[in-house]
Amino acid sequence: MLLELSVLPNGKSRRVSDAAAGLSKIIDASGLCHQAKDTRTILEGTWEQLMAVAKKCHDEVMKTNEQFVTIMRALDGPEVESPGLTACSHTPADRARIKDLPEDDGDWLIP
Repeated sequence: MLLELSVLPNGKSRRVSDAAAGLSKIIDASGLCHQAKDTRTILEGTWEQLMAVAKKCHDEVMKTNEQFVTIMRALDGPEVESPGLTACSHTPADRARIKDLPEDDGDWLIP
């Protein structure tokens, strides 16, 4: 399974650099295969592993920010499952499929 994860600080007490450093440490410590892209990271693992990392990242940003947005998009199926997590197994086609998922316009966000 692949997960695209973004945790973005928002509001007056915005500390983007603090959040990014903390999230990078959590993701690296997870041992999961991952690739950072701009304000998001694509991770590979099982549902349980990915949700545990997402929760840790969410909780970390909560420590220093009053308001933030956590965005997750997942791609799963037989073609993207990894036989092991020691090396990245997703192909460029898998990454392209995550990129091609519909963009969220944010209409659901509460102002």
